[in-house]
Amino acid sequence: MSQKELNILKRALAREKSSRKAAEEILEAKSAELYELNQKLEASYAELTSLYNKTTSELQGIFENIVDAYVIMDINGNVLKFNEAATELFGYDIDKEPVNVMKLIYKDDYEYAMASFLELLTKGFFKNYEARVYTKSKEVKWVHINASLVFDKNDVVIAAQGIVTDITEKKRISQVVEEQKSQLDTIVQNSSIGIVLAQEGKILRTNTSIQSTLGYSEKELSELTIADISFGEDFPESKAYLEKLDSGELDNFIVEKRYRKKKWLRPLGKN
Repeated sequence: MSQKELNILKRALAREKSSRKAAEEILEAKSAELYELNQKLEASYAELTSLYNKTTSELQGIFENIVDAYVIMDINGNVLKFNEAATELFGYDIDKEPVNVMKLIYKDDYEYAMASFLELLTKGFFKNYEARVYTKSKEVKWVHINASLVFDKNDVVIAAQGIVTDITEKKRISQVVEEQKSQLDTIVQNSSIGIVLAQEGKILRTNTSIQSTLGYSEKELSELTIADISFGEDFPESKAYLEKLDSGELDNFIVEKRYRKKKWLRPLGKN
């Protein structure tokens, strides 16, 4: 090999060595960047995982500890999830036996339930549904439900969720109150004693006995005040008692006074 050829080979080797060193430096730099990026990704993943676990834990805590029953079902009515309150309300352990909401609907409320379910599918929610349901033991309970659909990321309906409140006792009390009110109405209307219900001096209701005694119809008395049917000299005493009654200072009082019959009524607004 001639000296010229040797020099060419040396220069080629030098260029190759220089190129290799440059490539190694670039590779080293890129490797460092990749390592740093990987560390950031791992940190971000760990942060996202932590956030996901925290959010999941919080949602699970809310789901399990909400006072009212919380139910998740698929669009065919198959129950996917009961919280503890729902399990207690309906009596089913869905981890051990499948439950479809059709099994829970009270027979006489079926049409109302179907109409409400259609509203749910059409509008995406319904509010203030009140109806009866069966428990596992076939006990009938009244419930109040607010429900909404659950969508996936593509806006496809995948489930429905609802908050179910047991209003059985509320309904029972309401029924008792209505029955007592009806009984009281009967007693008031048929009592031989004249009865006037008033508030702040305004006559709200009267029974037939006082209407007959004073010669007014129920409508006529409802347009008057206690002052209108009282004698001027008798009214101040009863007015003082009435004011204390309205304020809660008294819960009852007894006073003797006269009342004006219809034919003795002074013009309204005059004493």
